Amino acid sequence: MDLRQLRYFVGIVQAGSLSRAADQLHVAQSAISHHLASLESELDRQLVTRGPKGILLTEAGGVLYRHAEAILRQVEIAKQDALSAQNVASGRVSIGFPVALASLLGYELLVRIRKSYPQILLHLTDANSALLRERLVNGRLDMAVLLLEQPERGLAVEPLVVEELFYATADHDNSPISLAEVAKLPLLVPGPGSGIQRAAQEAFDKQGLTVTPIGECDTMNTLRRLVASGIGNSIMTWCALHDGDPKIVVNHRAFADVKLQRTVSLCFSEVGLRSPAFEAVALTLKALVCEMIESGAWQGATLIVPDAEPSASPARGGGPKPDSAGRSHSFAAAINRKMKNGNGHRKGRA
Repeated sequence: MDLRQLRYFVGIVQAGSLSRAADQLHVAQSAISHHLASLESELDRQLVTRGPKGILLTEAGGVLYRHAEAILRQVEIAKQDALSAQNVASGRVSIGFPVALASLLGYELLVRIRKSYPQILLHLTDANSALLRERLVNGRLDMAVLLLEQPERGLAVEPLVVEELFYATADHDNSPISLAEVAKLPLLVPGPGSGIQRAAQEAFDKQGLTVTPIGECDTMNTLRRLVASGIGNSIMTWCALHDGDPKIVVNHRAFADVKLQRTVSLCFSEVGLRSPAFEAVALTLKALVCEMIESGAWQGATLIVPDAEPSASPARGGGPKPDSAGRSHSFAAAINRKMKNGNGHRKGRA
């Protein structure tokens, strides 16, 4: 088993067929087939099955695919580190966001990285937290913004902000609402495993309230549309309330007798290598988060001030700090200022 075989195998899986993989990898299909057969022979396992709609991974193939992606990523990081030996951050860095935060942070992050670190290729993706966590642990992401408060096995967790949760409704009443009132009204919630559903259920349980949701929806824009139409109400963050189609208007009310919150953290694998490019992206994101909260562009969020600025990986001896281009504050400076709740108007949003 060698790197070429692994690259070809990953290429086959991602392309969905041997012919498309050959085209994308610029090699003959016979070479692709030969290397796949060699892998299957060496492992004495069938890795893919061929059907009318392309190839499908077997169980053994799925295991190998996850390892192959992680191995190839580590090889790429090694190459990037060698190229960055003179403190020039370069190479590919992938970062995942929960859907509601992707539009808030993703665009500006890519703009700043492109301006300050043109040799970094930033890959952005969004998904639900469970999927992002799986991709991070499997090495398919370098870092991810997850709804975690405490470190988990295999993950390093740096808390960034605490987000407040609001009651989302189509009615025009802006007064605070009690949890008992919420329990009596039709409620739509994200699916099982959602941090919002978990926080809400814990709050209902503490007050001895029983709630039977009328539906579950993980698609944020659809959930907003359902709430706006009056089919049901929901519990959302400020970002989710104002994301998506500006024609969909949803009102929100604070909770009168409980403070529903969730922690947003920057997470990365405990065993992953941190290249200079990795450090540059992480520091730029932290600076961006500070600015958005302090300017009021991210409402309902409170900055978590760490005891001390997270140090760079000892193996690296420190990563590059974001320069002043494209931002007015560094993370190191921001953490020494007083925490602020976002209470202005979000710029450029409906």
